Amino acid sequence: MPSPHGTSRLYSMEVDAEINAVRFRWTGQPTGEEFRYGANQLLEFVRSRAVAGLIVDARNVTAHQRSSIEWLVREWMPEVAAAGVEYVAVVHEDDLIARTEMEALNERFRQAETAPLFFPTDAPADARKWIAERDRSTTSLYHIGQYLSSLQLFSFS
Repeated sequence: MPSPHGTSRLYSMEVDAEINAVRFRWTGQPTGEEFRYGANQLLEFVRSRAVAGLIVDARNVTAHQRSSIEWLVREWMPEVAAAGVEYVAVVHEDDLIARTEMEALNERFRQAETAPLFFPTDAPADARKWIAERDRSTTSLYHIGQYLSSLQLFSFS
């Protein structure tokens, strides 16, 4: 899928190896198409990194289209969970609209069959701390499975 015009300037992403997470930051307000494209680029990035945590800085996003939120909950988040992400922290603006939207999104994730733990906050430092605490306190079954399969204890040849 080709990039919608200007999309690459709307976000940045990097690995934070210290906390086993990917940090993704929206740098501008995406359209619905740009939102899905950026989210799918993030999904591919996460799949190639095998990280347990994801921090999304959405402070530059003033509103989400309802259809984009539905897609995020129903289609995208289960794919993120399947990629091994167990914890998602979202940094939002410190205002009533953003808090209300994040609380509704948090409730949707709690009801979803397959979704990582979700932590909305208006403080980037709190998001990073929350992910770091999860990474230190839990060794995921996914990562144990990845490790055991890498040992090749059994040979079927």
